[in-house]
Amino acid sequence: MYNGADKYSGAVVGEDFKADDAAAPNLEDILDTASAEETIVTSMPYSYVDEDSGELIEGSSSVVLASRLNPEAGGLMWVEEEDAAETYKNVVSMSQMTSMLRDADRNAAYEHGIRHGIAAFTAKHQRAPIVLDIGTGTGLLAMLAAKHGAAHVYACEMFETMAEIASSVTADNGFESIITVLPKRSTDLRIPEDMPVRADMLVSELFDSLLLGEGILPTLQHAREHLLVRDDPVIIPRLATVHAKLVQSEALFRMNSVAGTRLSETVRLARNDVAWTCTGGRVALPLHTTNDHLAPIDLSDSVDVLTLDFTRHAPVAASITTDALTSVAITREGSLDAVVMCWTVDLGDGVTYSTVPGVQKWQDHWVPVAFPLAAQRRVSPGDVLSLVTLHDSLRVWFQVHAPLSPPKKLKVDHDVPPCVCGLHLICNAERLSMLNNRARTAAYREAIAAVTTPTSNVLDISDGSICALVSASTSSSVTSIESKEVSSRIFQQLVGGNDLSDAITILHSGVKGLLHEHLHTAAPVDVLVGEPFYYAMQNLPIWQGLNFWYRRSAVHDLLSQNAAIVPRVGRVMAMGVAFEHLHECFGQVASVSGFDHTAFDALQGGYLRRDFPFPTYMYPYTPATAPFEVLPLRFSERIESYTNRWTEPITNKDVVMNAVILWVEYDLNGDKEHVVATGPSQVEAKQAVRFLPLMPSTDKSILACAVHLEASEGTLEYAFGVENA
Repeated sequence: MYNGADKYSGAVVGEDFKADDAAAPNLEDILDTASAEETIVTSMPYSYVDEDSGELIEGSSSVVLASRLNPEAGGLMWVEEEDAAETYKNVVSMSQMTSMLRDADRNAAYEHGIRHGIAAFTAKHQRAPIVLDIGTGTGLLAMLAAKHGAAHVYACEMFETMAEIASSVTADNGFESIITVLPKRSTDLRIPEDMPVRADMLVSELFDSLLLGEGILPTLQHAREHLLVRDDPVIIPRLATVHAKLVQSEALFRMNSVAGTRLSETVRLARNDVAWTCTGGRVALPLHTTNDHLAPIDLSDSVDVLTLDFTRHAPVAASITTDALTSVAITREGSLDAVVMCWTVDLGDGVTYSTVPGVQKWQDHWVPVAFPLAAQRRVSPGDVLSLVTLHDSLRVWFQVHAPLSPPKKLKVDHDVPPCVCGLHLICNAERLSMLNNRARTAAYREAIAAVTTPTSNVLDISDGSICALVSASTSSSVTSIESKEVSSRIFQQLVGGNDLSDAITILHSGVKGLLHEHLHTAAPVDVLVGEPFYYAMQNLPIWQGLNFWYRRSAVHDLLSQNAAIVPRVGRVMAMGVAFEHLHECFGQVASVSGFDHTAFDALQGGYLRRDFPFPTYMYPYTPATAPFEVLPLRFSERIESYTNRWTEPITNKDVVMNAVILWVEYDLNGDKEHVVATGPSQVEAKQAVRFLPLMPSTDKSILACAVHLEASEGTLEYAFGVENA
């Protein structure tokens, strides 16, 4: 499943496009939509005159860009990474590869299926098969095939750094002459240029949590047509079954629907009456659903709703939708809020692997997927609903209908109605959940009301304009800065839909060069507000807090002498913890299924120096320290550099601390009456996780901490380690 990213951390953007690909977006478009945690790969043209021949040399070279906070006026700036190879190593170390390799159930199931498939082929044809491994990763499945008798294995891997690892790992294990690693997509393979003949057998694990998202159907179709023998090729896995159940969970429902949401008594989160009832889009959320925060209640048993036979030659196209209808009996009274999907793959000879919780050992690379419904529905035991399962080449989704009486053919809508509120176009599930958090909204509303008057000049320097809309309840002059053009348009429509155009001006801009005459009222700013929230940084809570501080500093000259700032104070907080499983998903693996992975492990050291954005409410842990402050964010002042070293007591020495969780809390008025946090118990925010080397605590153990904010550079560094006092 490796694609250079995991589901919570940074992706490699631009790797999928060739330099001459007409479909490739331009750099400006990529930068406009990229998130701070992503790494961008782009081609930059060059030209020079050869000194000897005088000839003009032209071409292009690959450039790797990473983001930093812009210390001049906030926002992101993209800088070229001097060591691209090191950047790719970090991408590998932060991916889910370790989680996959440590999944003993997965490895054993694939080994059994490969061994059985090769044995059956050999018995039938009296020769060993030629095997094609698509998406080889470290080469594990290819080595299993070679171990169990394949004549030759062709292993393709599109991510060049990963392909280099696979070449090293397979060679280190003595398979250099049996396994050929091809650093290409399978769809770019050609016969006889890359493979002398068609393969007899295909092995792959092109699955994501949604089953089809990594393109297994079109990949298999291409392989059958161009890379596999035409007569009965062996395909592992052979089929997949999708299971689904109906659940009640207000938290899941509010990750999609904002229908009926108000920011105040007079302000609706809607641009018109139709938007007020928006049903959202086709949302699929990979989540560990069995936790107290989502608190799903099963309203039905799990039922099999779809079977995909990977051995069957069936044309597939992205525009073709297939549906299947299943009757589902309600077993418990409640509010039907979501469908939860899992899958099971059949690897042959009766061996399966399943993402149903509890069937396999815990892992984090394939998890259940929740589909919040467009509208809640009350159900009772005895009710029977029609669950329609739809899929195309890359997606699975669901519709729930009441049974028709008298029975007749159910009309299935293959297309989901488009979002009419606009918010689903710009907000992810966590942001929608945040907008639905009434207590959070009330805290901002009350804190802003405490410092504004009808004549206050208010400036909102966060994305999302929520504080601006809230401020309009108590002020008649509000300006909101939006960094994304689409967001500025949507919130301008929200302003108009709430008859607030006379009070609020939405500007699509940054804060650099902002002048009084640009504001709704050309006067000093009396109240500066922000959540803080920024689309490009929504997975990085600490960056959002720092970005607000940089923006606040950039507009300092616009502020009146006694301007109020909401939030007034922020604190980067942390807590040492012992995760039950999450820490096992990263780091070195040594040996996997008996194969030496030293070449893979050589790239893993960097993960201990990186932050991982995780929704930690989904990952069980035991606190090892009390929460403590790492960095004060004094928004009442301009941003300044800060350095500190200190120690924290380890309050629970019965556990082995393996990580530190970091988040930000905001004291909106500085009096601790209204505090908004992005901490571990919050469903609507991710936290930063910094993993630690495993070191058992003793009676003298302490947590050594260090932090350095270099304000002039836009960089923040911190370090944690268990030491003996």
